[in-house]
Order: sequence, then C-alpha cells, then structure tokens
Amino acid sequence: MKHNATALALAAVAADAPRAAPAGTPPGPFVRGTCAGIEEGRLLVQTPEGTLRCEVLENALAPGGRFEPGDAVLVACFGAGEAAVVIGRIGAAGAPAPAQHVTLTATETLSLKCGESSIDLRADGKVMIRGDDVLVRAKGTQRIRAGTVSIN
Repeated sequence: MKHNATALALAAVAADAPRAAPAGTPPGPFVRGTCAGIEEGRLLVQTPEGTLRCEVLENALAPGGRFEPGDAVLVACFGAGEAAVVIGRIGAAGAPAPAQHVTLTATETLSLKCGESSIDLRADGKVMIRGDDVLVRAKGTQRIRAGTVSIN
C-alpha cells in the first residue's frame, strides 16, 4: 500500500508539471513518458520534450516483471547531464491478471520449496520430489512410464 500511495503522489506531481522546458534543462522533477525500448542497459523513454535514457528503480519492475514498449512510466529527472530514473509503471490500481502461462528458466537447477517439501528440476533431466507425505491424484488414468520402475 505504501508503494501505491507514493506512486499516486508522484503521478499527481507529474500531471501538474509543466510540459515544455527550455533547451538544455531537464523536463522537471518528474515527467510522464512512454517506454520506447532498451538500449545499452538503459530504458528509452519518450517524453513530450524528447527521448530520455533512464536507469530503472529496481522496485519499479515488480508488477509486470519487465517494461515493454508502450508502457506508461513516471520518470524522476535530477539535472542536466545526470541520468533520469524510471520510478515505475503507470496504470490502473488493482491486482495484475494471472498469467495464462509461466515459464521459469534456470541453467542448472530450478527448485520450489515450502517448509520440508521441495521439487527440484535439474538440467540433466532428473526430477526430485521430496516430502514427508507425497500424494498423487488423477481423475482420469494415471500412467507411469519409465525404463525401470523401482518401488522401495
């Protein structure tokens, strides 16, 4: 809640900020812009005054994971010659819609852990499921296919 209130306050300041600035000066303390892409590790943001090359506040990535071209963003400007910083994405309040598909990628091992239970997916193809009590349910047919099946 604290982050949302801060974002709303910053957005209100940006909405009241003057839109035109003299040449060679930053556009203001805060400016609203649109993500135009990424270049050399900096987010390119199109503003009414031109394109800014911005760093990104790490916390700003939380809701969607990454910025996409066309995203509305709020930028903090510090001074001539200094890097601007994207404070966050501007959008409607509320929980993000669940993704239809999620892919997590790791080069060696991907682990899900909760208390004493875990699932490990290894790069060599091995899958390990650990827990005090493991239950597998199927409404339809449950198949076990393997070169060898070992029980106990």
